[in-house]
Amino acid sequence: MKEPWTDALSRRDLLCRGITGLVLFPSVINGSVVSCQSAWAFAQDQEAPVASKNASQSESNSKGVGYFAPRKLDMKFGMKFNSNDNFCTNLFATLAFPTDWPEQTVQIKQSNIPPNAQWQYRDLPPNAPVTARQLVMSIPAMQPNGQMELIFEVQIEKSFISAPADPSIFVIPKKTPKELNWFMGNSPMIDAGASDIKRIAKSIKDSKPATAWEHVEKIYDWVRENIEYTNGPIRNTREAMKDKRGDCEEMTGIFIALCRASNIPARCVWIPNHCYPEFYLEDQEGQGHWIPCQVAGDRQFGQMHDYRPILQKGDRFKVPEHNAPQHYLSEFFRCNQRQVGPKDPEVEPIQDLGPLAQEIADLQSEARNRNQP
Repeated sequence: MKEPWTDALSRRDLLCRGITGLVLFPSVINGSVVSCQSAWAFAQDQEAPVASKNASQSESNSKGVGYFAPRKLDMKFGMKFNSNDNFCTNLFATLAFPTDWPEQTVQIKQSNIPPNAQWQYRDLPPNAPVTARQLVMSIPAMQPNGQMELIFEVQIEKSFISAPADPSIFVIPKKTPKELNWFMGNSPMIDAGASDIKRIAKSIKDSKPATAWEHVEKIYDWVRENIEYTNGPIRNTREAMKDKRGDCEEMTGIFIALCRASNIPARCVWIPNHCYPEFYLEDQEGQGHWIPCQVAGDRQFGQMHDYRPILQKGDRFKVPEHNAPQHYLSEFFRCNQRQVGPKDPEVEPIQDLGPLAQEIADLQSEARNRNQP
């Protein structure tokens, strides 16, 4: 009997494998900066701007962001297993599964679960407001050359986010609420205590911005003006600050680090093939508001025009499968195996947005043609 076989699937590896179903409207797709004009054109063809169902319930009469141009997306989430040349037992897998947010609602339409498979949700972080949901799956055994699928068909209604009507009302929290401690200080890959981060945060504060909104916007502008967008392997914000280069993950991480060094809660928002930050401010009555911005790509400060589904929010997760906190909840698989041939088991995460894949392919083609000399 071999040692348990595990496959901790990194986010970058998954992107390189070409997971299907990337959906517009991104500002960055596979390294290409794409205009949001297509998104606006599409939004104009939709129903009259209204808040999504979830948004209307939680943000009615709010002074924060607004929601409009909702769109329903049919998706599939799950995993495919292939035992290959192995008798496998105690198969165990996890993957990020979308959940409800003010700008997003998730409805399971149907599922394809084998009779001998079990599944459940795991909401994170424990004992705090949920910012990520995992689908946890287990299968007792698979014979050699066995194949199995666990697939959920879901409908996601996603809305665009508009900026607050009066951003001058916001203030930086005088005392960070306990449940927001997850979004302060250091996280894996995000070093808010680095000397250069603290120096830049102090210089922005010393410029005496007139409002908290202007303060955060100065942080936003510093990142966009000083960090060059370039593709590459994921790096710690400390490393990215040395050569002032990075892609959406590094640029988002640097923005978050600068916010946290300025006592402003901030976190990553993860969508297929991209991430962007949210920052947290309070209105004059002490009510807190999470506000998005797009650091890599078109300028979107305080708003977000993207129909790709939110997979998770946050950048410091603790899960039983890993000893150290995780920056991103990557897919995970392990099993016990008795080999009868050379080929290891295989697991394929499913993240499929169906016909929307063609829409993003069209945007990719448009971006490539525009960038050609």
